[in-house]
Amino acid sequence: MKTSKYILPLFLGISIAAGAQTVDRNVTVEREYKPVIQDAGKISSVPEVVEPKTEKAPAAYTGFNLPLPVGQNIHMLDAAELEHKVRNNPNDAFLRVGVGNYMNNMLDFALPVIKKTDMRLDLRLNHLATFSKEAHSKSDASLLFDKYFKKLNLYSGMSLGHEYFKYYGDTYNAAGDVVDLKSLATSDLAKYKELNLVRVNRTAATETLGDIAGSPENDVFWRFNVYAGVRSLPYTTGTQYLGEFRYKAFDSRNGLTENSFHTKGGFNAPSGKNRVGVDVELQNMLYKSDIEGAVINVWDAYSVFSMNPFYSFERETWNVRLGVKSSFSFVHGRPFNPSPDISAEWKAIPKWFSVYGGIGGSYLINSMDEMFNENRFIFSDTRVKDTYTPVSLYAGIKVKPLYNLLIDAYVNYRYIDNQYFFVNKDYGYDKTSSAVLAADNDSVIYTNRFNVIYSGASLARVGVRINYNLLSSVNVQLKGAYNGWTVYDTELAWNKPKFEADLSADWRINRNINLTSNIFYQGERFAKLGDMAVRMSPKVDVNFGVSYSYLNWFTMFAKVNNLLNNKYQEYYGYKVQGLNVMVGAAFSF
Repeated sequence: MKTSKYILPLFLGISIAAGAQTVDRNVTVEREYKPVIQDAGKISSVPEVVEPKTEKAPAAYTGFNLPLPVGQNIHMLDAAELEHKVRNNPNDAFLRVGVGNYMNNMLDFALPVIKKTDMRLDLRLNHLATFSKEAHSKSDASLLFDKYFKKLNLYSGMSLGHEYFKYYGDTYNAAGDVVDLKSLATSDLAKYKELNLVRVNRTAATETLGDIAGSPENDVFWRFNVYAGVRSLPYTTGTQYLGEFRYKAFDSRNGLTENSFHTKGGFNAPSGKNRVGVDVELQNMLYKSDIEGAVINVWDAYSVFSMNPFYSFERETWNVRLGVKSSFSFVHGRPFNPSPDISAEWKAIPKWFSVYGGIGGSYLINSMDEMFNENRFIFSDTRVKDTYTPVSLYAGIKVKPLYNLLIDAYVNYRYIDNQYFFVNKDYGYDKTSSAVLAADNDSVIYTNRFNVIYSGASLARVGVRINYNLLSSVNVQLKGAYNGWTVYDTELAWNKPKFEADLSADWRINRNINLTSNIFYQGERFAKLGDMAVRMSPKVDVNFGVSYSYLNWFTMFAKVNNLLNNKYQEYYGYKVQGLNVMVGAAFSF
């Protein structure tokens, strides 16, 4: 029975989407942001930022003014900002609504059900949708609980998510021309076979063109997430520890269900002036289909166990971590996946300049939950292999020439054992079919679903991050990176850009008016259609927003996205919205 049958009663009548959102205990609420440019490495400390002490601000509904992150076809919308001045707001609750062209709409709601100095229970509802040709609706509801004791924190949460979308992208033939499958499917005698299927548990299927053309035009995902854990507080000087259990369910209307049971724990304790510890994780993955007689392309069940012992030296001006990661995959794939875990930082000039570097690696479980969140248009039973990065080297500097200016420049090289790339799913005409094709180019079709292909790969990345802040009234952030991909088993790094950057600015003109702007860029990419490498135009997106705080509890806002009306493609065949405008209001109570 599908997971949603158990959990729908919990949130009946609420349209909801993936994963729990984090509520900032400093009462700054912002939409989840996934940076396009990944961090070079985890740095335990940065040059100290010397800033004047200020009083804690009230709820500020901020947002990163980026266009669609990978896999999204609706723009993330900036929240309105309420007043920065300190005011008495015992509830820290808010409601935010907005509407725009393309039938875009949004709703955000937050309510602290319990608010004490040592205990919080928060309710969050989020909804963002467009009901135009590119119909997509993503919503979620979550409950988050925290209980603080003297030296530890008990926490738990649950969320239920709903996502609806249309497969509105184009389908192509062998010449790269757009075709209409329903027009081609004049006879069910024309049969086509899946090409380039990476087999897991089934062989390539042969279907009539009519069956392929009659594939569902939309899909619905349900996501359920519940977790609980205990952890020591950051200032604990003795033994520090963490224990957590998390259950995730992903369920597609097309009949695929994934259940993930994730347990992790760890501790570290003093060893003289240093610390010694170990982190462990166990993740169990289960799959099934509710379609009677269906054979799906996923493993029935498998487990991955990881262990990471380490020893760390922590001093006032430097720190070093020495460790090793070992991941053991049971049932399939590489059984043993080791990688180093070595990092260091030296504060050469405390408060102003530091140098960092390290050698790491990772083993990532590419769950269906995560993959369909990255690209919702994947073919329904695609199971992306886990990604193993045996080595990742990084180094960088952080410079603070002024108290309000921080520059972080880094280089990163990583070797990836089985990097995945999204390509349009292809079918080839079966010559045993009794139907005759009207055109030779229709012997292969590339649909608006996506498959994945794999290759050993290396990625050399050079990047910089610059942040400038002036008296909390002006904030400017620049990110940029060059990505040098080398692939060994395919022609190009499909859908991966060489250059990417975003420039964001926030300017508070006075206590009532705030302006935001963003320029987002990704260089050209290439899509794979058979032996053809199709050049995709760069992503260039310019966005502006303004908010006006009329009262302490009421703010109006407006946002203009994609000012250049650049209908670039996130994935081949899927154009994003052109220029779009949204207006709305936020209420604090």
